[in-house]
Amino acid sequence: MTTSAKRKVSVTLDADLVEALEADTSVTLSAEVNSALRAEFTRRKRQQALADLLDNLASERGGLDTPEDEAEIARYMRLLGGVAEDSAKRQAG
Repeated sequence: MTTSAKRKVSVTLDADLVEALEADTSVTLSAEVNSALRAEFTRRKRQQALADLLDNLASERGGLDTPEDEAEIARYMRLLGGVAEDSAKRQAG
């Protein structure tokens, strides 16, 4: 893994989280925050890719609006760490 350029920023965190992270001396607070942000960013990119895929499928094959379709979409959203309601809102919008 290549090291990205670093930029110092100020953030406000919950005191209990900082205390718990600082108790683990095997990693730095900055490394943990960076790792958590990177994981969240990756999760959001994957979720957006799934949403784009569903939109493309809907435009090619028609809407995914049967109860079975919605149940399957909700299941995949849960598996990927998304919220099932996001799918329903996207389909309605």
